[in-house]
Amino acid sequence: MKKLLFFLAFVAVPFSSFSQETAKEKIHRGVELHDEGNYREAIAVYEEVIAEDDKNWEAYYEMCLSYVSLREFDKTVKYADIIIDSDSDMMPKGYYIKGIALDYSGKHKEAIKVFKKGIKVAPEFHSLYYSLAIVDCRLEEYDEAEEYLQEGLQQNPLHGSSHLLLGKLNYEERTKSLLALYNFLIIEPTGKRANEALTLVKKHHSLGVEFKDDNNVNITLSSLAIDSEFGGAEALLSMSQALRRDEEYADKSDFDFFADNTKSFFMVLGELKENDKKKGFWWDYYVDFFYDLAKNEEMYETFIYYIHQDIQNTQVELWLQDNPEKIDAFLEWVSNYKRA
Repeated sequence: MKKLLFFLAFVAVPFSSFSQETAKEKIHRGVELHDEGNYREAIAVYEEVIAEDDKNWEAYYEMCLSYVSLREFDKTVKYADIIIDSDSDMMPKGYYIKGIALDYSGKHKEAIKVFKKGIKVAPEFHSLYYSLAIVDCRLEEYDEAEEYLQEGLQQNPLHGSSHLLLGKLNYEERTKSLLALYNFLIIEPTGKRANEALTLVKKHHSLGVEFKDDNNVNITLSSLAIDSEFGGAEALLSMSQALRRDEEYADKSDFDFFADNTKSFFMVLGELKENDKKKGFWWDYYVDFFYDLAKNEEMYETFIYYIHQDIQNTQVELWLQDNPEKIDAFLEWVSNYKRA
């Protein structure tokens, strides 16, 4: 009997230790509560974690997120400062959430200072650039906003929101807007924002083209477009769109016609860069990428189907269903592409 009791006592120890919730598990539970809108309950969980380990910076950060959701910005800043002073890997997120709290509370200038300080400390943390651009937009400092979006995209080319905002900020500059919007659609091809972006892209394609009747079409290019460094590509895009009702293209679907025009647009941009030795962010960052994409037939075909996956089109749906391996290869190509 004594041996049996000793054995039961021995196995009970590890069983009870395994049943205890770890800090990571508690934080996960807190995040679930936060996602359900139970912010106070989530904060209580994070406080429990911090009481056991006052250097659990992840718990501090998650608590900041919950305080932001409660619009208790003073408390957000208080705990964000603790993260910033930690000198840990979480420090950039401390600057980020502190800046967000200051921005939301109307202290935009202070938020800008915090984001800029965060960038000096952690220049690789792309969210700081995007957040800074958002505040600059609130203050109607659009040129500065664009600069920070460009810098952020150098750190993270796969940040969709930065491409989308860059496309909207440059809406009056057709080529710039198109390049940014196309890139956004690669990253986020479905949903409300994708539908909005694709609609803007197609509006750009038709810009300045007016069909009077089946035999007459007017093409109008603004002086801004004519004088633009991208003028040649924009003129081609408008002229190509004007051919939509030509007999030669009568049998082409709208999808195929759009695909052809987009490819021609990318090719002309790439040739312009090569022939005229064009330099600068738009040429080096976007044009190189899309020129290389257009020259790769398999990648380009996948691209054009991939960015249309949220529309109701049988041709697109069947292609996407039949070519999952091409989609995987395309996404890998995008992820591994080295931007200038």
